Formats: sequence, structure tokens, C-alpha cells
Amino acid sequence: MSTENIRKAIRDRLEEIYRADSEYQYNLSKAVIPFSEFFKKSGSVDDEKESSSESKEEYKKLLKQAL
Repeated sequence: MSTENIRKAIRDRLEEIYRADSEYQYNLSKAVIPFSEFFKKSGSVDDEKESSSESKEEYKKLLKQAL
């Protein structure tokens, strides 16, 4: 085999591998859920903070009354 034939065979094989890898990456991108979508910030977090602060205020009032 000449050097040119070897280079061509290697180039063809690399192109084949690249196409297979590109197809795999494309299919993977359709199946993977982005981190930002998986851990969305919900509105209930704000509600919990508000109810928590209300509970703390109520607790402080009760403590002051006990003293």
C-alpha cells in the first residue's frame, strides 16, 4: 500500500467515527434534561420563606409574653 492510500483510509475512518459521534451527541442531547430545567425555582419557595418568617415573628411574640 502506498502512503497516499493509507492516508485516505485513515481519513475515511476518521470521518466515519466523527459522523457516528455526531449522531450519538445529537441523540444524547434529546434525552438529557438540562440542569436548569431539572432544578427549577418554584414559587412555593417564596411562600415557605414568608410563612417561616411569620412563624418566627409569632414565636418571638410568645417568648416576650412568657417573660
